[in-house]
Amino acid sequence: MTTVTIFRSKGRIVGFEASGHTGYSEEGSDIVCSAVSALTQGALIGLTEVLGLHPAVRTGDAGFSCRLNGVSESDFEKADLILKTMALSLRSAATTYGSYIKIVEREV
Repeated sequence: MTTVTIFRSKGRIVGFEASGHTGYSEEGSDIVCSAVSALTQGALIGLTEVLGLHPAVRTGDAGFSCRLNGVSESDFEKADLILKTMALSLRSAATTYGSYIKIVEREV
């Protein structure tokens, strides 16, 4: 199962972490893993390439994390839109593939 943890501070999403393997299918043909990867990578691209932010990113064999640090109030508002879209999309995928995706919310 892949667990996606959404980190919030004062109601705003300030980061996320995706870890684990969905186990839906074999590596390379796992559509659920591909969906999680596309959604989280898309959010990271939005933060970095569209908004020009520099979040703290860690990658590893079984996932990665992204955290916003030192971001202005106006940039937080923009980033929150991208991250809310990601979170809603992941929840939608979890509705269909709930045995393979777990969404966790954590206040930091």
